[in-house]
Amino acid sequence: MNNNAIGQFIQSTRKEKGLTQKQLAEQINVSDKTISKWENGFSTPDTTILLDLCNVLDISVNELVSGKKISPDDYSKNAENNIINLLQENVENRKQYIFQYILGTVLCVLAIILNLGMTQSSFMWYIDLPSLVLPACICMAVVLLSGKKTKLEKIKLVRKTVLPSGFIVSLSGFITILGRLDNVEIIGANLTVCVLALLYSAIAYIVLLVVEGHMENEG
Repeated sequence: MNNNAIGQFIQSTRKEKGLTQKQLAEQINVSDKTISKWENGFSTPDTTILLDLCNVLDISVNELVSGKKISPDDYSKNAENNIINLLQENVENRKQYIFQYILGTVLCVLAIILNLGMTQSSFMWYIDLPSLVLPACICMAVVLLSGKKTKLEKIKLVRKTVLPSGFIVSLSGFITILGRLDNVEIIGANLTVCVLALLYSAIAYIVLLVVEGHMENEG
């Protein structure tokens, strides 16, 4: 399915009906922001409200999925094409999810390996790598394993994950310090990780919050 085509079709039919985004949203029990996301191609209507949306806009599900009005002569042909496209999309999505699951698992393993290396590496190495890479690996793994599709959904999920990820990395460094109080170098390295992981995560959270707000305002 073409999200942009569907979004533009929803917008044009809504305007033909003389409805505002808020009025349409009220009739199908969603928020006007949801309507805005549809019309801007950020997401598509959930299957549970397709019929309600089509009834309000006086269109068929086939027309909605096609993103255009369909004449009676072309209706059957478009329906078949839509079914084929949906089947192909399901296959592609399944392949993509498998790839994301594998990559997410690899990132989790990488995060564990980096975390274990915190007891062996030098102080300067930690300033650049673990404090950045560990939270990034955790966030990316969560996004990949979640199956989120749209850019806005992924950004929201990363924003919600980045602070807990920084806290986990910082806590891991603190635990390492408690277990190696006899080694000054390891204490210094892990203390750096504790502070910088929280700092970088907080900065990332603020940046993502701004980006998310900008995208929602554009929608």
